[in-house]
Amino acid sequence: MIIERISHSEKETFELGKKLGCFLKPGDLILLCGDLGGGKTTFVKGIAESLEININFYITSPTFSLINIYEGKYTIYHIDLYRLEFVNIQELGIWEYLNEGIVIIEWADKLRETLKEDYIEIYFKFLNFSTRKIILTGYGEWQELLKELDLDEV
Repeated sequence: MIIERISHSEKETFELGKKLGCFLKPGDLILLCGDLGGGKTTFVKGIAESLEININFYITSPTFSLINIYEGKYTIYHIDLYRLEFVNIQELGIWEYLNEGIVIIEWADKLRETLKEDYIEIYFKFLNFSTRKIILTGYGEWQELLKELDLDEV
């Protein structure tokens, strides 16, 4: 299942993340790919708000720390692979986080494999200063979940 949306603003990208966040539960894996400045971190901010992450907590891309952990309704493990070469996911121990919360990986195109059957991959394409093309692809159970997600309301 593939859904394509055009976001005309940072707010629309945030709201799309917020809408998706309502469907997330521990064990979910979200892979974010695409252009630098494409809206990946803004999307994560929307997810975080929907999962009741404290709004005073600053959500930022963990480019230098590799992982940020946000506590809310569910724990989010926000991982950024930008500064790494191609990554063997087993070496990072990312799968251990799936037992405890939701794993969101920015620059997931650097992964050599996913090893999980059920995940959603979201590609962000920079079109111009304020416009992005966002492509959501569901694998496994996410094929059906994306059908339920009414993104036309965003």
